[in-house]
This record gives sequence, C-alpha cells and structure tokens, in this order.
Amino acid sequence: MISLWDEHKFWLEMLQDHAYFVRDALSPVEKEYVEQAVKFIDLYDDLIERLQRIPPSADFTDSRMIDFAKRAWTVAKTYLDFEGTLQALRIDNKINLNLSPTYLNGTLSENLEYLRILKYLIYGQEPVRLSAAEVMDLWLEDQLGHAVLFENLLDPIEVEANTAIQAYKRRFQLFIVQNHHLKNYMRVKEPGFTRQQEFIYEVGKTTLEMNQFIRNMVEKYKRNMLLNKTNLRFLEHHFPETCYFLVQLSIYEPRLRSEINNCSLSKPSF
Repeated sequence: MISLWDEHKFWLEMLQDHAYFVRDALSPVEKEYVEQAVKFIDLYDDLIERLQRIPPSADFTDSRMIDFAKRAWTVAKTYLDFEGTLQALRIDNKINLNLSPTYLNGTLSENLEYLRILKYLIYGQEPVRLSAAEVMDLWLEDQLGHAVLFENLLDPIEVEANTAIQAYKRRFQLFIVQNHHLKNYMRVKEPGFTRQQEFIYEVGKTTLEMNQFIRNMVEKYKRNMLLNKTNLRFLEHHFPETCYFLVQLSIYEPRLRSEINNCSLSKPSF
C-alpha cells in the first residue's frame, strides 16, 4: 500500500516532470508558454518542499494534510488548464510544440486522477480506490504511451531495441482491447472473476518485463551506448509510474506482491 504522504510526493513529482517536458518541447519563440511551464516547475518544487515539512505519518484527517491538499489542488487544476490550452493549440497547429495531442491526453488523464484523489482529501476524506478495471484504463494507456515514446525516441540505427519495444507496444494494445471486453463481462459477473484475475497477473508480468527492458536501455544510455534524442529525466519518468501501476495491480492480484521488490515511486537520478 502507498501512504498518503508518498501518494502526494509521487503525483507532485510526476506532474512536475510533465512541466519539464513541456518546457523542453516548446520552441524558444513560444516565450509566454515557456515562462508558464517554468513557473509550474517552481510551484511543484514549492509544494514538494512544503510536503517535506509534514510528518509522513499524517493521515487524511490531519489539518496539515487537508490544507496541503487544498494548495496542491489549486496548482494541479491550474496546470491541467495550462496543458489543455496547449493541447487545443497543438491540435490546430497553432503552437510550436514538439509534443503530440495524444501525448497530452496521457498527461492530462494522470493529472485528472490526482485531482480526483484531491477532491476527497480537501474535505478530510479517504479517497475511494479505483477498481481494477479503472486502474487498467488509466495505466495501460500510460504503458502503451511509454512504449510508443521510447520507439520514437530511438535513433534508427538501434534496430534491436526498436524491434523489442514494438513487441511490447503490440502486447499493451492487445491488453487495452481485452480490458474493454472484460469490463463488459461485469454486466453479468462480479469483479474478480477467474479470467479477470489471470488478466491482471498477465498485465503485471508484462509490465515487469518491459520495465526491466527499459531499465537495461537506461543503463546503456548512461554509458553512451544507446543513440537517441531524449534525456535521462524523460527516460526515468517511466519507473515511478510503472511502480505505482504495479502497486495498484497488486492490491487486486496478490501474486504480484512478491515480484514488485519494493519498487521506488521516485526516479533513480532525481
């Protein structure tokens, strides 16, 4: 299980990363939006520093956590609006931004999940947990997005790595289709039926496999053995999100708990 303190820290670091990626992907000619992205990076820094001053043992009824949630909600909601503006401009090719509209779909969905959690926390209430199918809806798309991004970031000379990531991409595309149908089966079955449990386990095992593959690729990156067009922060962003996904899956499939090995909700190098 993830503590409330760690939940906040995870989401703040992930959303701050998103602001870094927007800043890096904007052309310098988009001065206004670059400045806004930098402002959000600083706002998330401030929130992370404030969180450090709250005891990790504080729960959702603690007045300090309630006040913090209100402050975090304001920043996260304003950032959601900022990315939404960028997405609308990108769809109509009215901004020089090297990110696609679909990439921003993913970051906006993650932002919305943090806001959903915060809507409980600002009232001192324990957040309602997503169902297994809802966890899949959010994080299968994220894992597929990571595979697509990794493929696009590789230099064409990296044929072996490209072939491997394409195989993972196809598997996650299939998982998304399977999850759609499994959700429909719940019109006549209760959650947790045998095939759904096996599906959760299959997804968890594949997620662990791809995570190890990307970990190996990051080690190559650090040794200048992988030609690409990205940076370490972008590559390592995959690890905490994958850890969070696996922890959520392990709530519904105990077989995964022994295989997570205390994964980290923070990036190794940041």
